[in-house]
Amino acid sequence: MKSYTGLYEQICTFPALYRAYQLCRRGKREREYAIEFEQNREHNLFALRDELVEGRWRPGKYSRFFVEDPKRRLINAPPFRDRIVHHAVSTLLIRIWDPTFPFGSFACRVGKGTHAATDRLQQFMRRYPAGSGYVLQLDVKSYFASIDHEILIGLVAKRIRDRRFMRLIRQIVKSYGDGPDVGIPLGNLTSQVFANIYLHELDMFAKHDLRIKHYIRYMDDVALVHEDKQQLWEWRDEIKTFLADRLHLRLHPDKQVLTPVDCGVKYLGYWVYRDHIRVLSRNVRRVYRRLRQMEAGTFKGDARASISSWVGYAKHADTHGLNCQIAEQHPFLRVAFEPIEAR
Repeated sequence: MKSYTGLYEQICTFPALYRAYQLCRRGKREREYAIEFEQNREHNLFALRDELVEGRWRPGKYSRFFVEDPKRRLINAPPFRDRIVHHAVSTLLIRIWDPTFPFGSFACRVGKGTHAATDRLQQFMRRYPAGSGYVLQLDVKSYFASIDHEILIGLVAKRIRDRRFMRLIRQIVKSYGDGPDVGIPLGNLTSQVFANIYLHELDMFAKHDLRIKHYIRYMDDVALVHEDKQQLWEWRDEIKTFLADRLHLRLHPDKQVLTPVDCGVKYLGYWVYRDHIRVLSRNVRRVYRRLRQMEAGTFKGDARASISSWVGYAKHADTHGLNCQIAEQHPFLRVAFEPIEAR
């Protein structure tokens, strides 16, 4: 296994921190904290660089808030200047680990994502003729809150032989916890990278030890496809044991679902079938509700962003008839739906 040194010096430069700053402010330029940092940008970046070079940087206090996506989640967001450090660290970690991730790993990777994962699942489902094939879906219980700090740091240290960089990794990991040495926060870019590195061990176990051919993982949402449901349950038991023994994780007891391919599978925000993909009914109800609020002038969010979000979501499913129906009831949307209809 290749190991890496000299990483810390790569992030302790003004160009590296400036690139990380540019990534941090995308979509956030109107936020008060971004404006405040921008007003004295060069001074702030040089000060941050000096803290890193001299080993004086310490993580700041997280701000906490809830989001609905659709279930309620607690987000812990670091200060803006800390996010710059996280981006710089994540860039190097991704550069090292991404080439080692298997094709079936779809979270937080360029060219991957939920849409690519659902397309891949549909490809697997199409390999089973009508009346055959099953999909087993597994989910890790409280995944981010259950990640063991020392196991995570040990996995990172397998590839990184840079003492100062590992000290920085430890500072970021230890800056948050739901208990003694456990948990990483939703809201950190580094958390997404760490979470992928952590379950990369499961990917390797599934592909090389269990030799599961049709395997997909999007963060902690795992889907396996096979013709024999008994084989799927046996793999489930092996995965359950591996997660508990090696990673101190537990499968969610209520999210172990075996479904015949013929019935379609609810996965990553869509209903996936062999020959088509549908959007979820709850998302259709939500868009209708928001459109009524927009027309009544009572919608409190960003109307353009909300419409764009629906268009971006719907275009990855078979929604021609649905969008025609929505546009008929809300004519002001016809222009927004034109790109979808053109396809």
